[in-house]
Amino acid sequence: MTLSSQPHLIEVVDGVHRHPRTGIKVVVSGAGIGGMFAGLECWRKGNDVEILEQNDSLSTLGDFFAIGPSALSTLHYYPKMLAEYNKTTWNSPLWWCDPAGKKLVSELPEWNRPGAAPHAAKDVPVVGFIKLRPQIMQMLEDQIKRLGIQIFYGRKVVGYEEDVSSSKARVLTASNEVFTGDIVVAAEGIGTKSHEIVTGHPVPFVDSGYAIMRGTFSPSFIAPDSRGAELLLEPGQTPELRTYAGEDMHLITLFTHDKVGLAFTHKEDGSAKESWNNTIPAAELVAILKERTNWGEQIMGFVKQVPADTLIDWKLTWRDPQPVWASKGGRIIQLGDSAHAFLPSSANGATQAMEDGISLAECLHQGGKERVPWATKVHTKLRYQRVSVIQQVGIVTRHALHHIDMSLLDEGGNPFEDIFHLGRWIWQHNPEDYAREQFAVALGHLQTGTPFENTNLPRGHVYQDWDVESELKKQAAGVPSQLMSNGDWSR
Repeated sequence: MTLSSQPHLIEVVDGVHRHPRTGIKVVVSGAGIGGMFAGLECWRKGNDVEILEQNDSLSTLGDFFAIGPSALSTLHYYPKMLAEYNKTTWNSPLWWCDPAGKKLVSELPEWNRPGAAPHAAKDVPVVGFIKLRPQIMQMLEDQIKRLGIQIFYGRKVVGYEEDVSSSKARVLTASNEVFTGDIVVAAEGIGTKSHEIVTGHPVPFVDSGYAIMRGTFSPSFIAPDSRGAELLLEPGQTPELRTYAGEDMHLITLFTHDKVGLAFTHKEDGSAKESWNNTIPAAELVAILKERTNWGEQIMGFVKQVPADTLIDWKLTWRDPQPVWASKGGRIIQLGDSAHAFLPSSANGATQAMEDGISLAECLHQGGKERVPWATKVHTKLRYQRVSVIQQVGIVTRHALHHIDMSLLDEGGNPFEDIFHLGRWIWQHNPEDYAREQFAVALGHLQTGTPFENTNLPRGHVYQDWDVESELKKQAAGVPSQLMSNGDWSR
């Protein structure tokens, strides 16, 4: 007798305790951070999972990103992946530097500071603020393989269909294959084809006028006797994240012993694209640095040696919050950038995509097979306001990064203190617990109109609708943001 014929049995695979089988089949489109983590969480909750990815193999493109404790709140359910994460994380400070290369001020992530309140990631003693994207991607794929979840590589998605009469949703691929599930998770990013069935149109964007040059490479490309080599780590030194604030631009660098990475935000000339294939030569970065701000010899010597085909120039665009993530029939749900694109300055895109996966899996668990459409709508209700506020944080932070009052240093102050301020409401949040505790109340609100208020926001926060155009007008007029005065944003 097979396990599938005994749905009440508990499976343990690779040390992961799986909930009893639900009979729900989940098809995930997109094997990025959010898609793979959603696949893992849905499998753990007893659902059958298939993952589709347009690339022919695991994509390790990209550089580094922030992953906060809330995204790791269920990591302890995966013992081998937890051990791997704990071996590769570090409690490194964020250094603020001037363009000449001088280190000015350092600070630890809020949750790692002495006396900080407990964070949400159980059994993770050190949650490093920054992780290398290729490393996390490989960690997730390895766990997926150990659980026997299949990733169908080389499947480019060209459309979605929903059949309410049969309670199914389908993913259509360029190779004329059709993948059918009780629910489809559209997690392929900002260019998702799911907008046609979820919102009826692509989400419009506003050109920010900026782009970000980004990439990672081996430190062995930096000549040992060059000025650029002076930036590299000494043997045994803890990895460092450094932010160099220039005139209407900023350069963030990550130095580890195996990889170095950079992310340079700058005014763009129209050639940048929202594409991982838009590679540029390092000479373009060098030219911009020479043109503006007095960058030091170490920085210039470093960027001149960035190897070919390493840097991409990603166009930064603003997108209004999107309140609708699920199709009309509730069988297709958007996740991560498909539902809510973030600016890098929010330091939360990957974190919120992973929170999405945790929340969605628990909502499906609470709703069961007969209430899949309600589960996706409850999930959206629980997540939208939280994500919208954090999207707004990205706009506020980007503006602050380019308008730092360096004169405060002469007065003994710290002009960088609140640049990447997040608050406990972000990193103490457990999306699994929240979905479990709030599911019934949110469902009642959607079905009968009974009162419901989200509590995964800053305590006392009164949610206010906003749009990009209004925020940019306020910034242009010199009107200070009141976002972090709305509720308790304390660390």
